[in-house]
Order: sequence, then structure tokens, then C-alpha cells
Amino acid sequence: MRTVTHFRGEVIPSYVKSKGDLVAYVLHRWRDSEPISNGEFIYDLNYSRFGSAIHNLRHNEGWDITTLPSKKQGLTFYYLVSTPQDKVEQPQLKLVNNG
Repeated sequence: MRTVTHFRGEVIPSYVKSKGDLVAYVLHRWRDSEPISNGEFIYDLNYSRFGSAIHNLRHNEGWDITTLPSKKQGLTFYYLVSTPQDKVEQPQLKLVNNG
């Protein structure tokens, strides 16, 4: 059950049902803006054990999430680099021998 309805001034969609879904949603939604801090996960999203959701996204779902340390002790940021759905097959270049 969700305990929050807003994050960074926006309504969290109703399809976000679990706390794991919430972590995935905010990482994906704000991937092109400021990284999400551990404080935001704990205080704004009311999820003190968010690390387990990040672990599951990384290791079970294949998400590439970077942890960015801060100069301020105890503060870290999380940034979504990519998800398996982002990876598009790049066409392979073929070498042609003209000789």
C-alpha cells in the first residue's frame, strides 16, 4: 500500500501500487533531472528500506542505476542510467573487402 501521493510537486499515478513500484517510478520519471537523494527516498517517499528496491531493480530487472556520493557525509544520490527497455539493437557494421 502506498503511503505518499506526491513527489517533487507532482501527483504519483494510481498505477504505482507498491513501494518497489514507487522507487522504479521516481527513478524513471526524474531520470533527466536531479538525481534522487537517499533523504528523498526516506523522508519524502516514506521508504527507509529503499535499498532493497534498488537492489532488485539492478539485479533482477537489469536496470543500470548509478550511486553518486556527495561531499556531505551520509548523503547519496541515485541516478537511472538505463533500463533493459532502453537498449535498442544497434545495427552491426559490416566490413567490406574491396581487394
